[in-house]
Amino acid sequence: MVEKTVKKKNEDLFARCYNGSGYEYRGTASKNRFNDECLPWDSPLLRNHHVNAYMKDAFKLGIGKHNYCRNPKNGIKPWCYFNGPTGVTRMFCKIPKCEENKNTEPTCGRRQQKLYKIVGGMNSPVESQPWMATLYYIIREKQERAALCVWCHEFPEPKDYAIYLGKSHLYEENMYREQRFLVEKIIRHWDYSDKTGALNNDIALLKIRSESGQCASMTDYVQTVCLPLADLKLKDGTHCEIAGFGKETFESSGFSENLKSTSVQLISQDICQLPDYYGKLINNNMFCAGDPEWKVDACKGDSGGPLICQHNGKMVLYGIISWGDNCAKMNKPGVYTRITNYIQWIKDNMAEANNVHHMLKLTCHCDSPGHYEFIDTKHV
Repeated sequence: MVEKTVKKKNEDLFARCYNGSGYEYRGTASKNRFNDECLPWDSPLLRNHHVNAYMKDAFKLGIGKHNYCRNPKNGIKPWCYFNGPTGVTRMFCKIPKCEENKNTEPTCGRRQQKLYKIVGGMNSPVESQPWMATLYYIIREKQERAALCVWCHEFPEPKDYAIYLGKSHLYEENMYREQRFLVEKIIRHWDYSDKTGALNNDIALLKIRSESGQCASMTDYVQTVCLPLADLKLKDGTHCEIAGFGKETFESSGFSENLKSTSVQLISQDICQLPDYYGKLINNNMFCAGDPEWKVDACKGDSGGPLICQHNGKMVLYGIISWGDNCAKMNKPGVYTRITNYIQWIKDNMAEANNVHHMLKLTCHCDSPGHYEFIDTKHV
């Protein structure tokens, strides 16, 4: 009698869909979106993973000696582990969402995995920055390399580029995580300028499409980031995250092959415009962010990466890594494109792009790999 009661609480044989985020889903679906069989939560392969049958409150969260899909951390939707060609991987499950009243609340700015602590820059799984996109230059059919960006050519050709979503490593492929798209259109800001040494209006948009015509699929590794409201003004000192494939030090000979992430704080405009900082080079289209101890910073090759801040429970694209003097140099913090100044520009150009499903916002320069942010276009 006790055994039957326990089983009923932990399993629902009649659940054919999930509600909300699926946190309370107790159905028996056990395959990921590629139809691969999930690993049992008590598998020895999961001993060193954060979620397994041996974790605290496992039973309460629906985790046990089975391989049914669950969402114990209340992320985006139910998921499971499976043993793929590259080892144990986490992926969303093949379960439909139950029909419910349409909700206009945006689902952007959410991620399945958070970095609990970021100090001095560290390798970051793309699940922690799922809005990252990487630009590749198509050398010839079936051969690509990380691109040096669209600003490097006076008349960039969209057909010469490909975009990858869900990448943690520049030169390794993972068919279970990555999604590849072609570039259909490049929209550069009409008033971009680097005449003063600072980069003004350092922003562009890419319209992307897949060869099959399908839109991007939202997964653990691919999500949209929220755009801020045009009047959003975060307080000085706010902690935000930056990410990219840039150099680990200014003297490094090459760029990082792995996605890296760190934390910086917003610096007041008055301080950033001091003569010891950047003086008159800084205008209202830019802002500064850095580390009070000058130990971490964006560096050469990170240009175009996101500066993400949490606001109202969502991760918001507040700035774009743009330029700076050296890396982690005292009184020379990173300078970022102020996204709130370009919300109307983004809206206007998306409207002209005709039925745009997905757009990528970018800034980048000739000395760096291309970094982009996958933005939510339904709620701008």
